[in-house]
Amino acid sequence: MRYPCVIRSKHFPPKPFGGISLFGLIIFREDNWVTPREVRHELIHFRQQLEWLFFPFFLLYVLEFLWHYARLRHWGRAYMAISFEREAYLNDHKEDYLRHRPLWANYRKLKK
Repeated sequence: MRYPCVIRSKHFPPKPFGGISLFGLIIFREDNWVTPREVRHELIHFRQQLEWLFFPFFLLYVLEFLWHYARLRHWGRAYMAISFEREAYLNDHKEDYLRHRPLWANYRKLKK
């Protein structure tokens, strides 16, 4: 599997985010101290994007956030309820997760 390009940016992503995975790029803020766990977190998102063919991933991500926000009325809880984020946060501490990650792993999180 090919890995995305990792770059640093002065103004993107906007705070409070330290990093973001977009279309084969992982972008970290220059003022963010990047840990291996943060890199793994974004690599999990990159794998999700590949499975969902990028555009459907972003559409589903936004729709799921809006649905959770309407339900929970709290930005942070809505963000953490997104199935893609749940999978990434639950597994970004596991160094070998991407090596053993089942195909469509976040789909199981989406159904819950």
